[in-house]
Amino acid sequence: MDSLNNKSKIIISFRQIFLLVTAQMGGASIIYLPGVGEAGRDIWISNIIASIMAYVLIYSHYLPMSSCAGESMTKILNKYWGKFLGGLVNFYYLLFFFILCVLIVSDVFYFGKMTMPETPGLIFIVFFLVPAVYALKLGLEVISRLLEFLLPWIILMYSILFLLTIPKLNFLNLQPIMAEGIKPVLAGALPNANFPFGQILPIAFLFKYIDSNKQEKNKFVKYVYGAIFLSTILLTLRAIGSVAAFEESTLKTLTYPPFSTVRIIEIANVLERLDAIFLATFYATTFFKFIVTFYIICEIISEHFSVGKPSDYSLPVALLIGISMPFLIPRFDIILQTVIPYFLVFLPLFFVIPLLLYLTIKIRKKARDATNQSQS
Repeated sequence: MDSLNNKSKIIISFRQIFLLVTAQMGGASIIYLPGVGEAGRDIWISNIIASIMAYVLIYSHYLPMSSCAGESMTKILNKYWGKFLGGLVNFYYLLFFFILCVLIVSDVFYFGKMTMPETPGLIFIVFFLVPAVYALKLGLEVISRLLEFLLPWIILMYSILFLLTIPKLNFLNLQPIMAEGIKPVLAGALPNANFPFGQILPIAFLFKYIDSNKQEKNKFVKYVYGAIFLSTILLTLRAIGSVAAFEESTLKTLTYPPFSTVRIIEIANVLERLDAIFLATFYATTFFKFIVTFYIICEIISEHFSVGKPSDYSLPVALLIGISMPFLIPRFDIILQTVIPYFLVFLPLFFVIPLLLYLTIKIRKKARDATNQSQS
């Protein structure tokens, strides 16, 4: 991947940003139903409420990054908060992204072990990370163009699968709505605020890759918000489909409710067992989600130390992720148990830190303007 400097800059179109956001909101979120234990049949409402986090997160990061067009979040932090404090915050971001990458790999590992138990787990890790390293070396622009070709078809297949489940659904399972009040719904929204909506954070770091010469920086927010809205609709429909497919007591016992929902498709004893298409959707969006997050990790390292380019760090970072995963997440249940703690520990990254950084930028610029006026 090309190193960014004043002479060369990767340009991502707004259409590509839209698709990257949609892919980032996919991955394991299309097979899990986080928060269903708390919200039950009202999990689809929790999903909508949790989406607010994504909008807040993106705008909070847009403010400081749009004030320093063309600069990365890493360099902005170092510039305005110094190498020490800025470095600590950069490490804070780096840790969030690293854990996210480990979680993504663990999703592939454990889901693969459940669906193909005879396959050694190491195979899933190797065959996921090797293409990721290669993709990073090809460059962000190549990845974005590939996504432009694949993702519309993936969304179409995903939507068709849930349309085919309709004859098997009982929408009376959705009633009564919020019978136990708002508290269970909010409790169900908390894990969703992180997974998947908080995990859109890597997308905020892509702001510097848009063409700032077009003087249309606000379009970044509009396109990202549009993608969040589309993703929320798709994820809410998968939640409604899962709730309508099973009784609430059964729904809470399922590990992968949306996957189980797709497996009930049966039309005229001819069209059935379409879960392979669902698996392809899961692996494709998971791969793109990992690539974006993986790239941001390598970019932070490269830009903080001002050494090399992101692709130079792809192999060692991939090895570290692959080796760390079995130690950090030795059991499947840890994935779901850590969703809320992971969210709370890194909550300041979502809006507190970028807003404080924006305030620092505004104060510094105001002081500089006042100094210039007094000198003139």
